[in-house]
Amino acid sequence: MNLTDGLLGNGWAIFGAVAFILMLGWAVFTAPWAKIKGDVAAQSVFLGAVLVIVVLWQLSASINPGISFHFLLMTVFTLMFGPQFAILAMTLALLVLTFNGDAGWTMFGLNALIMGWIPIMITWWLYKLAYRFLDRNFFVYIFLNGFLAGGVGALVALVVAGLILLFGGAYSADYLAYNFFPFIPLVAAPEAFLNGFIMAALVVMKPEWVATFSDVDYLKGK
Repeated sequence: MNLTDGLLGNGWAIFGAVAFILMLGWAVFTAPWAKIKGDVAAQSVFLGAVLVIVVLWQLSASINPGISFHFLLMTVFTLMFGPQFAILAMTLALLVLTFNGDAGWTMFGLNALIMGWIPIMITWWLYKLAYRFLDRNFFVYIFLNGFLAGGVGALVALVVAGLILLFGGAYSADYLAYNFFPFIPLVAAPEAFLNGFIMAALVVMKPEWVATFSDVDYLKGK
């Protein structure tokens, strides 16, 4: 979902900009910078992952201005780096996407909220709830924090995007009912699979890259 300039009114643009500034400010001031300070390997992994998102977000299927579908991969970023660094990575990727003309500058804040903040926070909340209330094992981590969080995050993000297009007057309810909302489950399902698959591969081959995974918590004695 890449909202373009002129699609919505100035009120939506201002709301998105203010919300984005608050979101980015929280990420910058609360991020655990000490974990990556001086760690060249961690910084390289982070920048490499940002590059992956830039490429992935440009591979989108567009129907009309503001109506496009692509993988978000924010669940993977949240589980790998935590919500603050996931927001920062999303911001960098969205800057490149917008600079290339695939999204509107006036809609930058709303795009960040839809494609970044919503799936990131859903993933983080589900992770924290699962960590506190459910058994800590490999399968809970992969299927709940990876598959389920990825699918739910994409589902909610796209529903919110559709409602913004509707109440913002960009498209009519009938048009969205036939050309947008029916495709949401078709996008959320592969999003869930991709995030879950990647997380399963990472915790097996590169667990040190995943900040939210610990062998002691999820594997030892299971």
